Amino acid sequence: MSDYTFETLNDKEFEVLTVDLLSKEFNTHVERFKSGRDGGVDGRFFEGSVANDVVIIQCKHWLKSGITALIAECKKHEASKVKKLNPSRYIFVTSLPLSAQNKKDISDAFIPYIKNESDIIGNEDINSLLAKHPDVERQHYKLWLAGTNVLQSILSNDVLGRSDFQLEEIQEFLPKYVRTENHKKAFEKLEELGSIIINGEPGIGKTTLAEQMCFDYASQRYQLVVVHESIMEAEKLYNPELQQIFYFDDFLGSNFLSAIDAKQDSHIVSFMKRVSKDSSKRFILTTRSNILNQGKRLSEKFEQGNLDRNEYEIKIQSLTEFDRAQILYNHIYFSDLPEDFIQQIYIDKRYRSIISHKNFNPRLIEFITDAIKVEKEASPEVYWDYIQKSLDNPKDIWRGMIETQISDLDRHIVIAIVLNGSPVSEEQIVALLINLKESGLDPTSEYPTIGNIMRGLVGSVLNRNINKDGQVTYSLFNPSIADFVISEHLNRVDYLAKLMSCLRTTNVLINVGILVKPDEIQLDFDALLVRLFHLELDSELTPNLYSMQLAELIEKLECNISEMAKKLIGSHANNLFEEFGLSSVKVLMMALKHNFISPSDPYIREIVVKALENIELSFLGAITALIQNSSYEDELTKLFKKEVVYSICREVTDWAIDSNQFDNIYCESELDASEVESYIEQVLSDLNYGFDFDDAEFDEVIDALDLDAVVTYNREAAEDSVRRADSYSEYADLSSSDFGIHPIDDLFDRE
Repeated sequence: MSDYTFETLNDKEFEVLTVDLLSKEFNTHVERFKSGRDGGVDGRFFEGSVANDVVIIQCKHWLKSGITALIAECKKHEASKVKKLNPSRYIFVTSLPLSAQNKKDISDAFIPYIKNESDIIGNEDINSLLAKHPDVERQHYKLWLAGTNVLQSILSNDVLGRSDFQLEEIQEFLPKYVRTENHKKAFEKLEELGSIIINGEPGIGKTTLAEQMCFDYASQRYQLVVVHESIMEAEKLYNPELQQIFYFDDFLGSNFLSAIDAKQDSHIVSFMKRVSKDSSKRFILTTRSNILNQGKRLSEKFEQGNLDRNEYEIKIQSLTEFDRAQILYNHIYFSDLPEDFIQQIYIDKRYRSIISHKNFNPRLIEFITDAIKVEKEASPEVYWDYIQKSLDNPKDIWRGMIETQISDLDRHIVIAIVLNGSPVSEEQIVALLINLKESGLDPTSEYPTIGNIMRGLVGSVLNRNINKDGQVTYSLFNPSIADFVISEHLNRVDYLAKLMSCLRTTNVLINVGILVKPDEIQLDFDALLVRLFHLELDSELTPNLYSMQLAELIEKLECNISEMAKKLIGSHANNLFEEFGLSSVKVLMMALKHNFISPSDPYIREIVVKALENIELSFLGAITALIQNSSYEDELTKLFKKEVVYSICREVTDWAIDSNQFDNIYCESELDASEVESYIEQVLSDLNYGFDFDDAEFDEVIDALDLDAVVTYNREAAEDSVRRADSYSEYADLSSSDFGIHPIDDLFDRE
């Protein structure tokens, strides 16, 4: 039997659950009445003649008040209401657990209308009814999704990637979540296409919608795979034998745009096509609308992939007034705001001005109802003024905290994390603190310990995250912090250059390049790069991947990078590959270009051999250039072609499947040899390998293409597409179940 506390339901939702359950139990239609001004009636039905046999149902969801206060309320107010109604039978329902004595006390308060103590229904009784009527339980998604058994089931289902995925936090947010039309439509698009790109403006609820949908699927025994850095993570964990839901949050943030040159855009499109043919898979991606539009302009693969049909944009206009009302009501109901604060929202129906405000969005509502933040900033008397200012100037909600309530050093850390665009590891924070000291940005005399500093920031402006391997990272407490920092600090070239030079991550270079794209950001990114370049040349720090990335960006500006090339090769003369991995190929190319190394230096051969042993097809152009500029061209070309052909042979079948090249072929005899040859020629041409392959090598790739696997995949995909139309139909119906819509004032009415 289930053991719900019903704490995930607000008072109005609890009333709906009660009416639904008793309708099933008594096998009769129970009339529901608007919440609020009900005069003691939440439900009503008739047992005999309409005139004399009226059964009244009253619900009390008093989890915060407790049983003593409930019994006192029954005696003081509710009993007189019942007397006026004069029903033939009175049924009293509460979410609180009831002892035998509790039931007797309640029964005594309503003499003679409660005919039997079985008409007093408490927590245990409701759970028994839910076990008896599981269809009602399933209809109330906030109830069963929040159940302990659901989370345990998900966690035991081999959740992959960031294994915990903050599942507990997603489930904890469920009470505040409102399933609007956005949820229903996004679900329908995901079911139809297999993949969905949820986009919208900051704070509109993209991530929340995506996470709740992931949780829904995970509760249905889908294996959850969270993609953090690269779509390659999803490809590696793809299991044809399992139902899987893949989730890539902010896939066009710093995690992705940097990799367009590495053909990750092609991988994304291919993976979405692969998922579309497999009814056991779903793929959810999120991004900001302006960045998505920018990504489509930059990537031909996105344009060719016809991603428009997979997009689902959330707009504030798509939220009805009642959607907004429910969002606000849930955040108030499930907040820890003291009653004297809450009352300020009810004065003269102020909640209506919040709901209709032009800047309304879920993130802002979460902020103005966060008890910890609110009580630091305002008293009950000025709380309404605080709400109005937050709504009128949403970026400024963090101004007081960031500009006046934290130290200069704390501010540097927060801004650095914003600039990085993704979580920063504890090791990187330690390096940042040291570099801030050395750069003069932190003028204090002592070297601070990371524990003391981060302790003051975590929970207010930063989150501290620990992954399954024990690695600690820090991220923003709320994404709107980034909005404020960007608007206030992204026009300070000298300051940004110093701070970025202290952080020294490749992400910070990529992300700031993305942030300055919108027209409203007044920052000369090229000037910033030049400033960073000179700071790096003057620095005594050992060059790393950050230095390498900066050198590549500067080279595109046609700046002289000879000194940087000299510094890179000089600092890692004997361990280039260990320090830079495949990027060591580019370092050597710089060194060759500026005559810091001879074309006949045997180190070139060593690096090329290592690069080919760890080959990534995105580096073929760089490896080719190094080979062709060395004295070992003939020897290394043979090795290069051998390794490239081997790599292509391993991948070519998957490429053919992912690209839908032969998606209408269901028998090998239907496939003409010339089509296969043309496809392989196109593959080799797209790779831009720089060398001609002979007939034997060409035939080796053709032989590696497993046409039987392609045909088998096409047949299974065709069967899956038929099944997809019927899959999840039961769940889809439940997802859109109607809990009843009441006018806004009635929703907020308080007895």
